[in-house]
Amino acid sequence: MSNGAATGFDRHYVGVSPQLLARVRQNWSALGLDLDVAWRDSIATLPGFAGPEGLRRGPDSWPVDLLMLFDQGCCWANALRVGALALRDAPQEGRLTPEQLEGLVAVSSRLREAAAAVRALALAGLARPGMQIARSVSEDVELALALLVRRKLARAFVACRTPEDAADFWRRHVAGGRAFRLVAQALYRFGLDYTEDSEYVRWRREVLVFLGSAVHTSFIGVGQSGDGCGPLGPAAQECLYFATVRLQELCAYALVLGDDLRADLEALAAPQGPAATHVALLVRGGGVVIDQMRWLTEAQSADAPKHARGRAAVN
Repeated sequence: MSNGAATGFDRHYVGVSPQLLARVRQNWSALGLDLDVAWRDSIATLPGFAGPEGLRRGPDSWPVDLLMLFDQGCCWANALRVGALALRDAPQEGRLTPEQLEGLVAVSSRLREAAAAVRALALAGLARPGMQIARSVSEDVELALALLVRRKLARAFVACRTPEDAADFWRRHVAGGRAFRLVAQALYRFGLDYTEDSEYVRWRREVLVFLGSAVHTSFIGVGQSGDGCGPLGPAAQECLYFATVRLQELCAYALVLGDDLRADLEALAAPQGPAATHVALLVRGGGVVIDQMRWLTEAQSADAPKHARGRAAVN
């Protein structure tokens, strides 16, 4: 295991595409953002953090590229957590309600833990449990976005006091794509078509079925072994890819739907220490992650997951 706090972030992505590494560095630098500070505070501190040092090297950089892009999404998700904490504890009240901020803190904290688990499981080659948690990551992304656009939903979320309350909230507001439809309706006003018959929704449904197949034990895939099940193997890449997409979408859609969030952050007294980098990333760094969305969807590697290639066609 590497001591991420002591070194530059790029040392933990041996074998990454030089073009991707240069592009990531350049985009952060152009905005005056300190990538190494954000990486150390967001990624190197993840529970169970490890780099891909033990990964068997192949001719293609795709597995390590994917890990780097996933970690970049985690940086933004952690910035959302830090920003929500700063706004929650600020003396002045902003546009977002206290319930929205409490909800964002709770969901983004859970999202950080789930992302850490997906990462660790992918590096360990444990694709099936990773698939289960990747589905949870997807739901948390949708709930976080829904909290930004629906104050009433935030009130109901923070009012939960028992496991029964939480289960009832989930059934009413999240399960069956309910939170996704709420977010899709809000995005439609900005010209993004995620209606039921859109290509994106069909792709999303296909991937959720794929991830859901890992929730209950079945005979599908029993006895499979070999390269597909190893660290960052094809099965783990499928899982990591979808989680990366959802983290990137959290960033992109929060920029579209988060006028109140952005206004409150801009009015916030400048935080100190690493928090300053995270808040700056929220306010100014959306273009960094959106550029990485393009990189991910345009990846033409022969080893890219089939769902990655499918989404590239959609975009």
